[in-house]
Amino acid sequence: MKKSLKGIAILTFLCVLSLRGFGQNTLFTDSLSAGYIKIGKTYITGNKKTKAEIILRELDFIEGDKVDIQEFNQSIVLSQQKLINTRLFITVEVVPLFTSDTEVDILIRLQERWYIFPLPIFKLADRNFTEWWVNQKRDFSRVNYGIQLYHFNLTGRNDKLIFRTQFGFTKQYELQYQRPYINKAQTLGLTLRTSFANNKTVATNTDGHRLEFEQSDDINRRIFSSSGTLTYRPSFYSRHSIDAGFSRASVSELITDANSEYFQNGEALQKYFRLSYVYSWDNRDYFAYPLSGNLFRGEVSNYGLGIFNDLNMFSLRGSTSNFFDLGGKLYLANSLEGYYNFSDEIPYMLRSGFGYRPDFIRGYERYVVESNAFVSNRSEFKYKFISGIQVLSRRSLIDQFRTMPYAFYFKAFVDMGYTGDPIRSTTNNFYNRELMLSAGLGLDIVTYYDFVVRFEFSVNRQKQTGFFVNFRSAL
Repeated sequence: MKKSLKGIAILTFLCVLSLRGFGQNTLFTDSLSAGYIKIGKTYITGNKKTKAEIILRELDFIEGDKVDIQEFNQSIVLSQQKLINTRLFITVEVVPLFTSDTEVDILIRLQERWYIFPLPIFKLADRNFTEWWVNQKRDFSRVNYGIQLYHFNLTGRNDKLIFRTQFGFTKQYELQYQRPYINKAQTLGLTLRTSFANNKTVATNTDGHRLEFEQSDDINRRIFSSSGTLTYRPSFYSRHSIDAGFSRASVSELITDANSEYFQNGEALQKYFRLSYVYSWDNRDYFAYPLSGNLFRGEVSNYGLGIFNDLNMFSLRGSTSNFFDLGGKLYLANSLEGYYNFSDEIPYMLRSGFGYRPDFIRGYERYVVESNAFVSNRSEFKYKFISGIQVLSRRSLIDQFRTMPYAFYFKAFVDMGYTGDPIRSTTNNFYNRELMLSAGLGLDIVTYYDFVVRFEFSVNRQKQTGFFVNFRSAL
């Protein structure tokens, strides 16, 4: 105990000295046109649960590296951002401790998040809040409830365990385990998941871009799925993923009578294997609500591998999102996305288009626009007018709940999208093959544990106006 206290005292003293000397050394290094600085020891404090190797994996440098002086400050900032993006910590500080003009130690000060959340489930079954509030007339029978257990750092290696027991509109049992690194080099990760769900109420048709439902006192749809994802992360910003899964779904005669193309070939049972490959390049500053950086994502998927004759679909998806810090608390963001399904026969259950996650056009939240192909562009310009950290309770027994960070952004946005031909089992498709365009103003609130709420007023090309509430970032 005495040795630990002594070590902390020495480390604190070194930190104070470095903060005094940091400004002097920065002025010194800024005056140099070229040169390198050597990284010495790395000290980590505040990681009560998280293993040191998980933290060190995110740094832009390792002990013994010689770093270009002109790039050193940027490396500190990037390392701090990448540690925040692990979503393991509330606050992160990467502090250089200069031991000479050419050598520096690194101090990493962390405050870990609270990782265990046994939470009640109370959420809407519909696509979004507007669908439930307007189209479904605030029907509380369309609510899911139950209990879910999240552990976001099970063994201290950023591995996640999720267990969900859900009742209400959709009865569901789900188990998922994700481990980001399974090899010594920390480049390979693995995710395993399995779930079972059933419904008494099922969307069977789309007319005028509004979902139509069939329901009875009996179970009308059962779905079992299981999958595994292998990820390869060769560098900080690039990631390759291969996902393989199996799905078995069955529906009642009520569903097939309402839509004979709910499954392919008019069957009441559909089984298929799925294989997909995803590549992403992501150097955004903060994943939950990015303000600078870029994200590129490309996906190739095939539903049905020839093992069963129930399904055969091949699709491509690509997106690029760009975020710009303009200075003066002003920010600009833009996201361009595209999708194409090469199949001529798309079963209604596996439909895609605007209105289904992750694809949407603001101002059209009340509608779904299904198609085999679509492209969209979303842009927004915003101003951060309030940000800070609110002290909740200094007497809290749990450190992670003593303070609450917050930020408020005013924004203006413009969205546009275009879809191809509608899928065959939909009718009255007046938005297909037409430009969808909207603009509006909004307020984004970003706070504790990546929580984002959006309040938006928009007007679309058809001069329909609306006020909408959503609970995730738009870009």
